[in-house]
Amino acid sequence: MEHIGIYLSNSADKDFIIDEILANRFLKNHVDLSVLQGELFSNITINRMIDEELKHDHFLITSNENHSLMSMSSGQQRKALLNYIISRQPQYIVLDDLFSSIDTETQTFITKELTQLSQSVLLIQLFYRRHDALPFIHTVLSVDSENRIVNKQPLNQFSAIDNLPHPVQPVALPHLFTNPSPAINPLVQLNSVSAKYEDKKVLKDISWTIRSGEFWQLKGPNGSGKSTLLSMITGDNARGYGEEMILFGKKKGTGETVWDIRKNIGYFNAIMTQQFYRNDSVENMIISGFVDSIGLYTKPGDLQRDIANAWLQVLGPTFRNKRFRSLTFGQQRIVLVVRALVKHPPLLILDEPTVGLDDENTRLFINLISAIASQRKVAIIYVSHRSEPEMNPDKIFELSPTSEGSTGHVVINTQENQHSKD
Repeated sequence: MEHIGIYLSNSADKDFIIDEILANRFLKNHVDLSVLQGELFSNITINRMIDEELKHDHFLITSNENHSLMSMSSGQQRKALLNYIISRQPQYIVLDDLFSSIDTETQTFITKELTQLSQSVLLIQLFYRRHDALPFIHTVLSVDSENRIVNKQPLNQFSAIDNLPHPVQPVALPHLFTNPSPAINPLVQLNSVSAKYEDKKVLKDISWTIRSGEFWQLKGPNGSGKSTLLSMITGDNARGYGEEMILFGKKKGTGETVWDIRKNIGYFNAIMTQQFYRNDSVENMIISGFVDSIGLYTKPGDLQRDIANAWLQVLGPTFRNKRFRSLTFGQQRIVLVVRALVKHPPLLILDEPTVGLDDENTRLFINLISAIASQRKVAIIYVSHRSEPEMNPDKIFELSPTSEGSTGHVVINTQENQHSKD
């Protein structure tokens, strides 16, 4: 059976392509799907089913513990959806961005299940990263920004390009317009911190110290408490009260506000792109980082505009005089990273920043973060299930689930401050 891979860039309209595949138009010159019964393995399907749960109290999928789809982690949702689709005995399955936001264990599980299924079911995989192509794919079709198939290759020929080196390209960051606040060290200190939701224990005795200029990767399987831990650091989670936490020189619960904490943090997560509905300019989107707003609602000062324009100069002409929503998905991500950086925070948190990025935009992102790590005294917490070879954190803090909540430990501890900093 000749399984098909569809390699996309962020400039392609993936939702349109999926609709065209299911309508037997997009691949009609390669395979006839008109007489076959198909299923869609996608976040689109998961979100539709969650909507059914919320609106109609109708549960198409539950876990072995009878949990609803909405209450599951990303990995649990993917496993449950795959089991549901297999039970329906389809003749083909469209696999949309298969490995997005899931841990290594779940990736291995899904690959094993699909490899076995590939003996009897036609599989069509849409993906953004070359190394995501499933090993049994026979033919890869590359798609351009106009949603046209522009190349057809056997998998071994397509994958050979992925083995080529992609060295980090230097990026010259704009100079600092103001001197940053005197460094507080450590920036964050957690001492035996625990957290639970009702009867579910999430974190147990987490001790973690983050110092100025350190580059950390936060790792752990789906459901291990990474989001809970980050929300306690950012002040968004009330479970931080009563715990032994020192954030930017102040003990948690001694009168600090959420805004006192946030002024020290630049924050990005993959969901933020979906939260911007206004048709703001790229310049205003960058400026909004000064006040941590979703879009710009106040008149900016001259200095803020000067700083935003300095960053636009770094990004290049593609971003200048553009509306944020007119940019490609990958370009929007880069703008939001700059938005997180614009106030020169002592701590930058990047939560799953490469989810949904294509190879080109991932390299652009890595070049930018590598420049920040080497040229600025900014501590970075980088959260990802992916291993990006060009990303080189100084240290890794890993969460390991137990029945009493996840514990944490440093699994790599290279020489601190190995980057040359300004």
